[in-house]
Amino acid sequence: MTLIAFRHLPAIAAIEEQLRLQSRGLLPEDEAEELPHLIDDASRGLFGITANDTFYPALPEAVRANYGRAEWDAHFDVLGDYARDPNANWRGFGLDLCCGEGRSLHCLEVFGRQLVCALNGLHPQAALAFADHEIAKAA
Repeated sequence: MTLIAFRHLPAIAAIEEQLRLQSRGLLPEDEAEELPHLIDDASRGLFGITANDTFYPALPEAVRANYGRAEWDAHFDVLGDYARDPNANWRGFGLDLCCGEGRSLHCLEVFGRQLVCALNGLHPQAALAFADHEIAKAA
């Protein structure tokens, strides 16, 4: 199976670069102020939702009716799991979430919850917009 490399998706590449610069203290202040807005815009384009949409109080009532807070939050435990292979949890979904050097992408911290919701059908508005093979090829 050919994996969709997150790092090759234009929105991911742009955010990943901004996060890389920020982690090194090299992101200009004006760009740092805009980063949360860029992340939310990219998230809506990639997943149909933002990270804030994945927190229990923000969930649609129909979703909250199916899960308690602890049960809902347990869906995201995978984001904190350590594995020698950073793609161990994602390869089965046809995704490569590593940088060119084989380490986890920084942007998994800001897009991880949305990704989990979309992959597992947890949120009614969450979808993988990039999963269309034509979109993936364009990346």
